[in-house]
Amino acid sequence: MVTVIDLFAGCGGLSLGAARAGLSPNLAVELDDHAAAAHSKNFPHCKTAKLDLSKVDSAAINSLYSGRPDLVIGGPPCQGFSYIGKRNQSDPRNDLLDRFFQIVSDLKPRAFMMENVPGLLSKSSFQLLERALQRVPSSYVVLTPSVLDAADFGAATRRKRVLVIGYDPTDVDPISFGMINKNRRAPATVSQALEGLPEPGTTDVAEVGLVDSPYVRFINRRSVDLGDACKLNAHSDCRVSGFEATKHSPEVESRFSATPQGKTEKVSRFFRLNPNEPARTLRAGTGVDKGSFQSARPIHHVSPRVVSVREAARIQGFPDWFDFHPTKWHSHRMIGNSVNPLFAEAILTSIARSLGVPG
Repeated sequence: MVTVIDLFAGCGGLSLGAARAGLSPNLAVELDDHAAAAHSKNFPHCKTAKLDLSKVDSAAINSLYSGRPDLVIGGPPCQGFSYIGKRNQSDPRNDLLDRFFQIVSDLKPRAFMMENVPGLLSKSSFQLLERALQRVPSSYVVLTPSVLDAADFGAATRRKRVLVIGYDPTDVDPISFGMINKNRRAPATVSQALEGLPEPGTTDVAEVGLVDSPYVRFINRRSVDLGDACKLNAHSDCRVSGFEATKHSPEVESRFSATPQGKTEKVSRFFRLNPNEPARTLRAGTGVDKGSFQSARPIHHVSPRVVSVREAARIQGFPDWFDFHPTKWHSHRMIGNSVNPLFAEAILTSIARSLGVPG
C-alpha cells in the first residue's frame, strides 16, 4: 500500500488530484477548522489531523502512520510570497516553507512535491526557498523549480504555480518536468465548465441535470474512496449544493450588466468572465487573522451577478459532489486557496508512475 501524506492540505484540491492519480492520501494535516472538516468529509478513508505545523515536531506526524512514506505533498501558506499581496518577507507564514522541507528531511519519503505561488522565485523570495531546500538531504535529486499553468493541463482557469519536486534516486525511477509536460491538455473554457448549472436562488441546493461536456464528465468521476455519502447520494439524484445567490443592489446589477465579457467593472474592479476562455485565477481573500477580507469574485458572463460557490468549484475543477462549507464565505476561501485538482492529477500521475503505481 502506498503511503501519501498531504501537508497544509486545505479542503483537499491536492489530495483529490493525488487520489485520482492512484495516490490516495493516508494522512492529511490542516490547521483551519473549516478546511479540515471539509477534507475529512470528502476523504473518509484518509486520516485528517488538525495540527499546527509551526509548533509540532515531525514525531507528531510520524505517530499517525506506519512505515516510510512514499510521497509527501503540500502547499505551505504563500501570502508572504504572492505578487497579489505585499510580499512581506517577515511574514511569519514564510517560515512554514522551511518547515515543509524540515518535515521532508525528518520523514524521509521516497519522493516529495511542494507547490506554491510564482512569487516564490522572485529575487526577493528565492533566497528563502534556497535556504529551505538546504534541509533536504543531499542524497535526494531535487528538480530545478518550474512554473506551470493549470490551464495547460486541462483546467478552466489560469493558475500559475511553482513546483518543487524531489526523489530518492535509489528507490524511485527518474522524474522530470519533461515527462510531466507530456500530460498537457488543451484548456477548458468557462462555458464548458459551467454547462448545465442553474441560476443561484434562495436555497443552497438545486437540481443539476446530466450534461454532455467532456470537462464536466471528467471532473465528476466517482471513486469508492472519495466523497461524503450524503453528497454522493444527492448527486446521484441530481441534487447539488452551492447555489445560494449573492444579493446585489439594482445599481450594482446595472453596472455588472454594462460590463463587457472579459473586461473589468470600473467601480468594484470585478472582472467579468469570458465564456470562450479559461477564467482568471480565483482568489481566496484573507482569514480571520488578517481581517477576514473577501476577495473579489468574478462576474458571471451572462447574468449580472458574481459566481456562485458551485460555479467557482466547477471552474477550479472540483466535482459537483464535493462538499465545502454551509457559508459562501468559507466555501469561496477554500476554493480560492486550493490547488486545482486537474492540475494536481496531471502532475502526480507522472510521479505515481515513477513510484511504481500502475496507471
